[in-house]
Amino acid sequence: MGEPDVIGYGGCSKRGDGAFWNLGFRISADEHGRGYATEVAAEAVQQARLADPGLPVVAYLVKHNLASARVALKVGLTLQHQAPDAGNPDPDVLRLVYADRELTESQIAATTL
Repeated sequence: MGEPDVIGYGGCSKRGDGAFWNLGFRISADEHGRGYATEVAAEAVQQARLADPGLPVVAYLVKHNLASARVALKVGLTLQHQAPDAGNPDPDVLRLVYADRELTESQIAATTL
């Protein structure tokens, strides 16, 4: 019996000088559509809330990433902000910021750096 294949990763890390939890995940394209992203994201949100429930859980992504937006919604995050994606070579790309609660202006600013 060989080693299992790694098909992706995910979790939450503190960002914005500790202002919020950043939810992130990547799943191999071959495994999309099987619920793995939602499963790992839900567990990551749960663990972040256990570790430091005072901080919001945030996911930021570009607008055309519809699959990640669906995952954010499935794990209880809602759209809080959208703005141009700073530093993106395409000036028309928008960054969407999802969170599990209302964000302060400084928290929003930290997600757009």
